[in-house]
Amino acid sequence: MVQWTLSRGVISMPDDREESGMRQAPQCPGGFLYQIRSGDTLYALAGRYGTTVEAITRANPGIDPNSLRVGQLICIPVAAAPPGPPAGACPAGSTPYVIRSGDTFYSIARRFNTTVAALTAANPRVNPNNLRVGQLVCIPTAPPPTAACPPGSTPYAIRSGDTFYRIAQRAGISVSALVAANPGVDPNRLRVGQVICIPGAPPPRRVSCTMNLLAPAGSPAPGATGRLWIDTNAAGNLQITVAGVDLPAPATLGANIYTAVFSADGVRFSVPMVATVEGRWTGTMVQPPSTALLTRGRVDIYPGPVLSGLLANCR
Repeated sequence: MVQWTLSRGVISMPDDREESGMRQAPQCPGGFLYQIRSGDTLYALAGRYGTTVEAITRANPGIDPNSLRVGQLICIPVAAAPPGPPAGACPAGSTPYVIRSGDTFYSIARRFNTTVAALTAANPRVNPNNLRVGQLVCIPTAPPPTAACPPGSTPYAIRSGDTFYRIAQRAGISVSALVAANPGVDPNRLRVGQVICIPGAPPPRRVSCTMNLLAPAGSPAPGATGRLWIDTNAAGNLQITVAGVDLPAPATLGANIYTAVFSADGVRFSVPMVATVEGRWTGTMVQPPSTALLTRGRVDIYPGPVLSGLLANCR
């Protein structure tokens, strides 16, 4: 029996074994042989290999698209390359590369020790989500450009979908700090591959403070009072304890327990509270340090809220 080698769905034949009484390989000039697998359709194969159903049908006269058999050999014609840099058109500091089956900008960037941002910037006419077999792209061989970032900050290449707000959120800094670190950059006109400086997040301050919680206007428990304690433990995290006094039974407000909800920009978590003595509820939790929480956060005890407070008042 003819021995076939299957790699990434492409058939390779031993030399001088193309014809066999067991199986005849179809002719496939200008393309490659493919062995049908379970679930394959001509439509799926055309999309995977950057060709069309009509082109595959023409390359395989007599094939029945509605009756493909697992193990059947067909010819996949290589489609003409879509828009991209023509041969020899890659700029200095880059080299041409022909897209192969299974390639993505991510896998290419890893293979050639570059970044997706640098690869995208080197190929402005190429759609990374619609790469086709045989398509020519430029691989940047020079290291990505760096910005003259001051000590304590890091160069960063803009990626698709980036905004200053999203970058600041990921880096744990404020948008104003990011703007200040990039005086020549227009946040409303970021370009893929553009290099900016990301300042290091300031070290979280050690906190040890207390504050009173008060019943807000319209509270169902106007006589209730509360207290919040925040301390920094040995690991640098925030040890938070919250208590409420003279609270009515939560069942009278449609709940089983009281819960303290802490919220700030991009930060939100809940601290379940338990009854200790009649009318008194307490809860405690350890949280990572957060400048946003301590400067712009608030706490509300629900249901209600029956008690509230701004964490900037914690002293």
